[in-house]
Amino acid sequence: MASIIRGRPAPPVGQPIPSAHRRPRSGRIHTQRRVRTGARIGLIAVFVVGLLQAVTPLARAAGKSPSPTPAVSPSATSGSSRAGGDAGSGRAQGVPLTTLSPQARSRITLVLFDQDIVLVGGRSFTAGDDVTVVAETAKLGGSALTRADADGRFILGFRVPADFAGTVNVKATQGTATATDALDVTGPEAAARAFQAAPALPDEPVVKTAPSTSPSPRQQDTSAGTSPSPAVSPAPSPSAAGSASASPSPAPSASASSTALTRRTATPTATPTATPSGSRPTPGTGSTGTGAGGTRSGLPWLSGFQSHQLAQLVEFGDWRGRPNDIVHVYTSRDQGWGGLVEPAWPVDLFKGFQGKLLISQPTFPKGQGDNAACARGEYDSEWKKLGSFLVAHGRADSIIRIGWEFNGTFMYWHTDADPTVFRDCFRKIATAIRSTDSEVKIDWTFNAHASPVPSGNSPWGAYPGDEYVDYVGIDAYDHFPPSKDEATWNKQCEDVNGLCYVIRFAREHGKKVGVGEWGVASCSGDGGGDNPFYIQKMFDTFKAASDVMGYDAYFSDPTPGNVCSTITNGGQNPKAAAMYKKLFGSGAS
Repeated sequence: MASIIRGRPAPPVGQPIPSAHRRPRSGRIHTQRRVRTGARIGLIAVFVVGLLQAVTPLARAAGKSPSPTPAVSPSATSGSSRAGGDAGSGRAQGVPLTTLSPQARSRITLVLFDQDIVLVGGRSFTAGDDVTVVAETAKLGGSALTRADADGRFILGFRVPADFAGTVNVKATQGTATATDALDVTGPEAAARAFQAAPALPDEPVVKTAPSTSPSPRQQDTSAGTSPSPAVSPAPSPSAAGSASASPSPAPSASASSTALTRRTATPTATPTATPSGSRPTPGTGSTGTGAGGTRSGLPWLSGFQSHQLAQLVEFGDWRGRPNDIVHVYTSRDQGWGGLVEPAWPVDLFKGFQGKLLISQPTFPKGQGDNAACARGEYDSEWKKLGSFLVAHGRADSIIRIGWEFNGTFMYWHTDADPTVFRDCFRKIATAIRSTDSEVKIDWTFNAHASPVPSGNSPWGAYPGDEYVDYVGIDAYDHFPPSKDEATWNKQCEDVNGLCYVIRFAREHGKKVGVGEWGVASCSGDGGGDNPFYIQKMFDTFKAASDVMGYDAYFSDPTPGNVCSTITNGGQNPKAAAMYKKLFGSGAS
């Protein structure tokens, strides 16, 4: 074994625990190495200080926060990632540490961060006693000595070479007790080689139909002239892993075994589930279709904002100089099925909004189901209620993001290593909603930068098939890595988990592109900060893809310690704000 690291005690009990998509603010990384004679350093061990409390309580914390990706690197100064939103709190971005939530099957769990760092989370060890952790691969090896904290937990990590692709086996030993786990890892250089060597996406024909001419009922916009002053601060929004009473982005894998990176882009071959004649519309046949541009904003695509306040939405449009075409909302996930399929909150908050609703929906209420039951059709009757609700409330043409960011294990509805169950569940939900709402649009969205699940570090194995999808979507923030130059932008955008790849897929499959969450990242551990270059690249990419670009919704998060993407009200990112206003505002063409 190559190196030994002595862990420091955990932070005192009572220290705030990061939410489902929040990076711990105390995420310093401390390393010490002692090389044994005659041994060659293989895996480099790094001990993460300040994360010891993140293992057990995060299941609770996940429900108390308001959507990209690897989270901890040796240079990081905080330790989690971005997410969705909750009605009762702010929203954090990046790779949440909820991926370290306890697994019943094992006393240790491995998590992949930043493509080449394997974090080892342990629990149920004897408090205060040393734990020897050994990591091995076919050609490399490393060991570390840490100490279980007062709650019998520890967390440390091993870093593999950037060109590594293989299985990392880890064993933790304390006295006579041992615990083991394994994780397939593909380093960034190996992933890049695999991506470049992969064949092009299949050019599969897609049957297209003309959009319907019958308009969907809309509510009268009564908010004109009622914009609040710039001093009004954004309200908390539902979190990607939370709920309305608590709160709704990339991500490490908890413990699912996976294979080396492959570009799993072909449409699954499974035959779509049959539906009664006339019960499901052909994709792309809504009142405005998926091809309509921003009739309110004047941009070539629908453009808008994430909010749960009509006044705040209007304020954002007034600030940028273009009205919003779309508002992104999250339903309440801890209120049972009613919160999901009869969501008066938040739908009725926007009775005065003439634009379209983008609604993010998990595949089942928190703590009340699983994807397997969903895949068997046990929830079909519930999802049919959502379609009926949208029609009755004048929102039949809404866009529904089913199980968004399923490729991040911080989402309780995430796919397994084998995507079959999630894929079948998605199909059931889409079919059920469409059976009662002929105008609804279905969106399949993943989290950018990395896919710990399903196997292969690619989200495309979970694609349900063209028959079930109107929009292919991505949530992409400026982190992991941040885009500070053309080379970095191009690398992450062209990756199988990137925006440019989504655009190419949409063109080849006759779909529209959705970007439901995006923004600068001033608080993220690996964020680009106040980065106008990122805003410029996002706009340029949207505009260049105007033939398939469906919508974008900026996610503004002002909460300290989260992603800090705010661009309004003279907030944290004045340079990015000025660039956004210039490009997405009234001066844009």
